[in-house]
Amino acid sequence: MSDSINIKRVAKNTAILYVRVLIVMLVSIYTSRVVLRILGVEDYGTYNVVAGAVALFGFLNTAMSMATQRFLNYELGRKNEEGLKAVFNMSLKIHLYISIILLVLAESVGLWLIYTQLEIPPQRFSAAMYAYQLAIVSMLINIITVPYTSAILAHEKMNIYAYICIIEALLKLGLVFLLPMLSFDKLIIYSILMSSVQILVFLSYYIYTKLNLKECNFSFSMWDKNLFKQMSGFIGWNICGQIAQMLSVHGVNMLMNVFYGVVVNAAMSITNQVNGAIVMFVNNFQTSFRPQIMKSYAAEEYNEVNRFAYIFSKYSFFLLYILSVPILFNIDIILDIWLETPPEHTAAFCKLVFWYSYLEALGMPLVMAIMASGKNKYYQIFFSITLSLNIIISYIFLKLGYPPEIVFIIKVFVSLFIIAVRIYFAKKQSFISPKDFITKSLVPSCIVLITTLPIYYLLRIPYGTSIATNILLTIALETIILLVIYFIGINKQERIFLLGLIKRKVK
Repeated sequence: MSDSINIKRVAKNTAILYVRVLIVMLVSIYTSRVVLRILGVEDYGTYNVVAGAVALFGFLNTAMSMATQRFLNYELGRKNEEGLKAVFNMSLKIHLYISIILLVLAESVGLWLIYTQLEIPPQRFSAAMYAYQLAIVSMLINIITVPYTSAILAHEKMNIYAYICIIEALLKLGLVFLLPMLSFDKLIIYSILMSSVQILVFLSYYIYTKLNLKECNFSFSMWDKNLFKQMSGFIGWNICGQIAQMLSVHGVNMLMNVFYGVVVNAAMSITNQVNGAIVMFVNNFQTSFRPQIMKSYAAEEYNEVNRFAYIFSKYSFFLLYILSVPILFNIDIILDIWLETPPEHTAAFCKLVFWYSYLEALGMPLVMAIMASGKNKYYQIFFSITLSLNIIISYIFLKLGYPPEIVFIIKVFVSLFIIAVRIYFAKKQSFISPKDFITKSLVPSCIVLITTLPIYYLLRIPYGTSIATNILLTIALETIILLVIYFIGINKQERIFLLGLIKRKVK
């Protein structure tokens, strides 16, 4: 594959997904503010904690999603149409089995968590139970949707994926306008409307794939024992990693609930939305190049896999850094304008969470290379052990009386060890060169960070300064960061390619 073909394809898909994420982000920012005001901090925190209890069971769905995309991309790389049909059918059947298992778990273990472990205001317990059951409905629909979205992404139909996501965002915006008009319990109504949106989204994916992708025709009679064994083994070890990931995110959220109550849950929810809105841009960039890594591995183009790993790792970090610094620089002003009265701890959480996201952006291309190999057993074991330290160490420090901010600091230090684990297994299983990755991705990223951080702190001004001054300083800071990335972060060949690309666009 030529550099120009791959990079142009990634650039085009990324641009399409950026339009999608921009609209979704703007809608999310607006709806979060309105929903927080309509529901109130107590109901907003309650909804997020019960939805988190359901999300505890979503690790199986996430594991299967990664497996489906891996096997579909692999068959596309081999240009095997029959293999594509077999993978889709087996994936959908396994998802149906998973949905039944999760329904049983949610109605047993999940209810036990709600009744015995979570701190929910007694007067809102009945409404919380309705919200919980409707969150289960949304979870089951999402599970069945995964094979269809995976097929769309594997074929790099990013425009279709973007259109449906935009429709979803607009539907959620519509329900925000509808919510104040309904006189029934707002928490229950909000939960019903959110579940209804998920049903409509599923129907959109189903109709498109049924009409346009040949392999997306379900057949009960189609069964491939060897493929089932391969996918089940891949899923089984992915589940180990997803359990650890689930405990790291939702388990810590529940610890916060136990030690600090629903107000801190609300602060964490807002923090995750701020972080998620920015990380969404990077995730879309990574979504656009994931098929390239998978297909290159299937075609045994291992040099391409190695090159993609360090290039996309570095660019993922630069993209996240460029997007996040203006948020960090103006976080207090942004929260005040956005939420009027943000929950306590929100600003501090936002300032800490991006450090974890930087490390994730750097390491995710390595994970894609490992997943492309299909040999994930030992990686998931070591990853799970390392990531599980988040919940264990957080509990110890919270028990000792440390403030809630400590969980984000712990997360950053654990992520440093995870990077080392990913480098080791990417070398062992996907022919990634640790030397190339360190010298061509980690080192340039660290140099950019070390060079620009002092400037960030130098330009910081006391809270209360005029918005116009903040805007000017933010522009100055972003300009400096872009110049440092251009002259230090990327090499000569990358600069030449970038200039050529800009010249072609201008013409």
